[in-house]
Amino acid sequence: MSQRTYRLAVLGLGAVGQRMLDQATQHPRFEVVAGFDIAESARAHTAQHYPGAKLCTSAEEAVADPKVDLVYVATPPLYHAELTRLCMAHGKAVFCEKPLGVDIDDSAKLVAEMRASGLPEAVNFVFASAPAVDVLEAKLNQAEFGLRQVHIRLHFHRWPRPFQAHAAWLSGAAQGGFTREVTSHFVYLLKRLLGDVQLRSVQGVRQQPGAAEESLMAHLVAGGVPVSLVATTGGQPKEIVSAHFIGADASLCLNNWYSLYQSDDAHPEGLSLAHELDPRTATYQAQLSQVVAMLERRPHRLPSFQMAFEVQQVIEQMLAEI
Repeated sequence: MSQRTYRLAVLGLGAVGQRMLDQATQHPRFEVVAGFDIAESARAHTAQHYPGAKLCTSAEEAVADPKVDLVYVATPPLYHAELTRLCMAHGKAVFCEKPLGVDIDDSAKLVAEMRASGLPEAVNFVFASAPAVDVLEAKLNQAEFGLRQVHIRLHFHRWPRPFQAHAAWLSGAAQGGFTREVTSHFVYLLKRLLGDVQLRSVQGVRQQPGAAEESLMAHLVAGGVPVSLVATTGGQPKEIVSAHFIGADASLCLNNWYSLYQSDDAHPEGLSLAHELDPRTATYQAQLSQVVAMLERRPHRLPSFQMAFEVQQVIEQMLAEI
């Protein structure tokens, strides 16, 4: 029995949009049929690499295309709510980048509007489908692990990172910064694995008003478990993206997004628990398979707009206090 192919429009053709274009064209259940970006250079680049997609001169043209089943919103955050509402007006399923926005009150309204629409909806937190996180979750659920605390460490030699350097908005406080862009993934991870997340204290540094944060230290509690977070930019060139889950007799380290290691007396240097040859591709392909399940209204693991809003509340609380 043949399976339906879903037709995708991508709004926002920068680094994140290009990544989705690449992954969607590799997935057997998707066809990219339309795209839009305000930058002519981004449209031209996409036309060269994805000649089968119609490059539109407005978001409305892309969303209104009758061939489109699903819209992926990958623009800067200030436009997420506006474009999601455009999708709702045209009855299109939405797969949105995080955050939903930077205005908490408007995002709360957006969640309610999305729910009332009855349309398939999800937000792209990659830890929803990462094979390493599935293994991590299973390990944490073993009673003998005895989770005591979590330590999250993030460091970026430059912010924005080189592959995002063209996106000037990422360096501003209005909608950018690593707390919204990266820390949000780890707040989602905590919520997925442990439950409710509460911010207890936060300190941060901005070098000048209106600039994105340069460092942030926070203490949180996730499902009753204490969590420490340290995030910095500048200095040593090696990027660090890791979360350590400390148990009674062992620790689990989710490192560089997609790798998982267990350390204990028998493996003091760490034993790899994730064995994907290309873990990023495996994660994105699994995420797109979850999108298919969402479109077919089958059970799936993707975070809803409501879940994304709960993450956004924690993130914006952090930023409001520095």
